[in-house]
Amino acid sequence: MDPFARMKTRHKTFALKLRDKLLTRMARNGLNGQKLARISHVSDSEISRILAGLSTPGLENAFKLAKAVGVSLDYLADDTLETDPIQASDPLTGEEREILDLAHGIGCARASRILENIRIIGYETAMRRLLEARPLAEPEESTRPNAIAPAAPPRAHAP
Repeated sequence: MDPFARMKTRHKTFALKLRDKLLTRMARNGLNGQKLARISHVSDSEISRILAGLSTPGLENAFKLAKAVGVSLDYLADDTLETDPIQASDPLTGEEREILDLAHGIGCARASRILENIRIIGYETAMRRLLEARPLAEPEESTRPNAIAPAAPPRAHAP
């Protein structure tokens, strides 16, 4: 086999391994191609080519995709790795990691205040209040330009 054909075969094998790793992580995270494109800021067409095994992402897009599906760039880019070395060394369970990621998303100070309030009022009361609460605005609407937040419900005045 000539060197060019060998290189082409190796590239195709790499593209298929990359696709398989992405599809596995997408399934675990409940993502489809459009959601992955939105989260990663990689174009829909590039995602389609990658998932079809027709293309491999450049370094910038590979980094964005790895971050979007929650794996290291090493794992995504190295077709010899069967598991992510970063995740293999993580002492937290998946559920604990998810809670920690949510806490980081809202900010550690806010997460600490929430936990402190739950400790004070009790879990059952906190859950009831959470389930009965109405959101002020849907997250996707608030990020759209010209989005209008719904009016706040009228407050009862103390007699």
